[in-house]
Amino acid sequence: MNRRQFLSASAAASLGSAVLFAAEDAPPEPFRKIKIGQIGVRHEHASGKMTSLKLLPDYYEIVGIAAESPEWEEKHKNYSCYKDLTWASQEKLLATPGLEAVAVETEMTELIPTAKRCAELGLHMHVDKPLGQNLDECRELLDICRANNVIMQPGYMFRTNQAFRLAIKAVQSGWLGEIHDVQANMNRNDVDPGFRKWLATYRGGGMYDFGSHLVDFVVELLGAPNEISVFERPDPDGLSDNTLSVLLYDKAIASLRVTERAIDGFQNRSLSIIGNKGSFFLLPLENFSRDPETGKTVPLKVRLTLAEGNDEYSQGTHHLEIEPFEDRYIGQLIDLAKFIRGEKANPYSFEHELLVQKTILAASGYIPWTN
Repeated sequence: MNRRQFLSASAAASLGSAVLFAAEDAPPEPFRKIKIGQIGVRHEHASGKMTSLKLLPDYYEIVGIAAESPEWEEKHKNYSCYKDLTWASQEKLLATPGLEAVAVETEMTELIPTAKRCAELGLHMHVDKPLGQNLDECRELLDICRANNVIMQPGYMFRTNQAFRLAIKAVQSGWLGEIHDVQANMNRNDVDPGFRKWLATYRGGGMYDFGSHLVDFVVELLGAPNEISVFERPDPDGLSDNTLSVLLYDKAIASLRVTERAIDGFQNRSLSIIGNKGSFFLLPLENFSRDPETGKTVPLKVRLTLAEGNDEYSQGTHHLEIEPFEDRYIGQLIDLAKFIRGEKANPYSFEHELLVQKTILAASGYIPWTN
């Protein structure tokens, strides 16, 4: 009997291949906070995830944090997001009475081994991206999650980005007609030698790390591609810092770029989707700036053009402002709490997560694509 079976406060779950947790119409549990801890401080998103968790006191009780080692704890203990937390070893954190969920924020090479350990204990997880460099190891993790009724949420932040949700709705509702062209980039301007040396240890460089967000989106948008081609122009320092992955579908071509010497890279990140009945453009993909008068996050700008009207938008071009979350990760973490409490069904199956990871590995050059 595993640890999960002892958690009397756990939500009732019925896992099938299509959904990971409770049915959408299941009655919600009485309101309760979820006890959560974080393992790892080395992932790029680690401090951001803890900052976001602290913005959700109605959803989570943060029980503590475990660094990868005493040395990494010493390096990070004075970060503002960690200062008031209880530091513990991984063993002690995982033995916390009532612990129900874990945010796995280790170095990318340690994400899968750490997540497997948590899954074996029956703990729900937010696991940062990508899900490893070996597809069989990812499959093994998902099998453990399935066997132990564990919810595993990968850290693909665009899943709750409202502009991206509108794009998916526009495509899946047929507003844009037959999709022919998808182009997106996750450009950056990375000049720090230490960071570049670290990222060069991963095949595909920026496509594996940052482009994984785009692959996740395209797989949800269009499904499994027929073919994948990878193009790279490595820098003399060894980092593939100019990469292009082309995903071919029956009618559509999806071109995904990561250029890591792009001036003002974040503000130049863009998405375009073109069909025979409409188009969707987003620039930038996220917005971290704030209006100097209101202090609120500046809305995302979408240009939506439709050859035919629908129940929501008339024929013609619409310049839309999409209010983003005030925090980058908060949408996913709210969803995770609702999944655990049985208030919302997780729309992403284990099979979908495996397909996303397989596509990421192929788009980064780790494996050849087979469909």
